Amino acid sequence: MVLTRRAMLGTGAIALIAACQQAAPTVAPILPAKQEGWTPILPASDLAVGPNRFLYAVLDERNRPILDAQVKLRFFDRVDQPTEAKTEADAVFRGQGLGDKGVYVARVDLATAGAWGVEAHVKRPDGAQRTLRTRFDVKAQSQTPAIGTAAVPSRQALLASAPDPRKICTAVPTCAFHDLTIADALAAKKPTLVLFATPGFCSSAVCGPGLETIQGLEPAYRGRVQFIHVEIYDDPNTQKTNATVNEWRLPSEPWVFMLDRDGKIADKLEGGLTDVELREGIQRIV
Repeated sequence: MVLTRRAMLGTGAIALIAACQQAAPTVAPILPAKQEGWTPILPASDLAVGPNRFLYAVLDERNRPILDAQVKLRFFDRVDQPTEAKTEADAVFRGQGLGDKGVYVARVDLATAGAWGVEAHVKRPDGAQRTLRTRFDVKAQSQTPAIGTAAVPSRQALLASAPDPRKICTAVPTCAFHDLTIADALAAKKPTLVLFATPGFCSSAVCGPGLETIQGLEPAYRGRVQFIHVEIYDDPNTQKTNATVNEWRLPSEPWVFMLDRDGKIADKLEGGLTDVELREGIQRIV
């Protein structure tokens, strides 16, 4: 299994990095093609038929992230000839606490598997604008557990029984959310938020901020929502993913899954996590 993440780096470049691997080669960095000087980027790793959280980013002429634009997306299920757009959506910038690693986010329902295209009209406050077109693939089924399906009843290692706390949480200091397995949370039939992230070894550099944001939210929902954090690596030195990450078939990190009282996945978020989106997701399960 190879875990990868397209990440907005501080220099503005885009990299596809092999973050967790088991006897697999490192993936070489990929720079998307510029269009009229701007570079469109699609960071999501698991787009499938049905509802999706569609992520969009764009770099300017100097490969710096554009963080202040209005972004309108139009989606096409044919890329070999002009067709009518199947759906449209405004993409809202989400960057609180993420700096230049923020992304534009749209919720979109994709009806069929195969090659799709997205046309983005990107307009900046100074009047500069571009229409950018990018291809992407839609799977017939999500690789990660799909919205509406039952959560995997994993029994991850807990802090109380761990010989080395750093293997349970790589944050400094060691974080909370490690006293309940996912299986036990499902049995309790209470709304649950599960964060998969490795603050100490995150290739996207947004795991730590995501964990801190969730830690800030937890007091407001204490007693109503169960919070669980799962590290990515079984052994950070060998970069081997742990059994729970493998059970949930995660291709990247970080991920958040919102589980309702019936143990069904009500929402899932990949990549940079902000207070606004997390609160919206929690409200769907409370």
